Amino acid sequence: MTESVKFKDMPYERPDLEAVKAEYARLAAALADAETPEAAEAAFLEKDQLDRHTQTAAELAMIRHVIDTRDEFYDAEASFWDEAQPELQQAADAFTAALLSSPFRAQLEEKYGTLLFAQAEQERRTIDPAIVGDMKRENALAQEYVKLIASAQIPFEGGTYTLSQLTPFKKSADDAQRLAAWKAEGLWYKEHQADFDRIYDELTHVRDAMGKKLGYKDYLPLGYDRMGRLSYGREDVERFREAVRTYVVPLADKIYRAQGSRLGVEYPLSFADEALSFRSGN
Repeated sequence: MTESVKFKDMPYERPDLEAVKAEYARLAAALADAETPEAAEAAFLEKDQLDRHTQTAAELAMIRHVIDTRDEFYDAEASFWDEAQPELQQAADAFTAALLSSPFRAQLEEKYGTLLFAQAEQERRTIDPAIVGDMKRENALAQEYVKLIASAQIPFEGGTYTLSQLTPFKKSADDAQRLAAWKAEGLWYKEHQADFDRIYDELTHVRDAMGKKLGYKDYLPLGYDRMGRLSYGREDVERFREAVRTYVVPLADKIYRAQGSRLGVEYPLSFADEALSFRSGN
């Protein structure tokens, strides 16, 4: 039996970016030059291991950064990965192209399934040298948002709380305390409104530019591909949204009216009252 390793004990080491890129190039060439299904599969499996290794390092760095955004080491590592991951995606694209054009595609599909190739085709639609710089900027803005959220220090009833730590007060059965907690949180967001607005605005423009650089009218087609959606698309979501409005909203209205009656408050519920399901506590 393999001995389990606690998350805190998992070793992290920043990979050599240029060495990883060189490995992707080598494996792409090996797959393109493969003369047998076995040789093609060997290149495919080796590339899978390389992906696992690099992605594990990236996830370790990002999770530890989010746990404590004040940690200078992992803050630097998060910045490294913001820059590195778009470059690695671009470097891996040659392998993806070789995989899709492999003369042994049928044998690989038989063993590993057709979804692998559908995902590869979709992945190729999301990466292009023209948007690598935009992807780096997008990552940096996302990290700025994470840091801003994590930085919250909200004074409340003599203490200071993060957004997560404030949650129990926002669900308190005491009406005055619950409303005060929501107002305290809202005040923090209001104080940082300019930063949130700027991040959102710039992200919108960056993503719109990415979509247009890839030949789309806007970001939406690229957005669907980047989320890995293969079994449904924009038209399906529009139908689902209409179904929610037709069937779910009337049911939700009944549920919230019953909640208001149960709590003894006027309907429609305020944002603070909506957070409390029962007077006895949630």
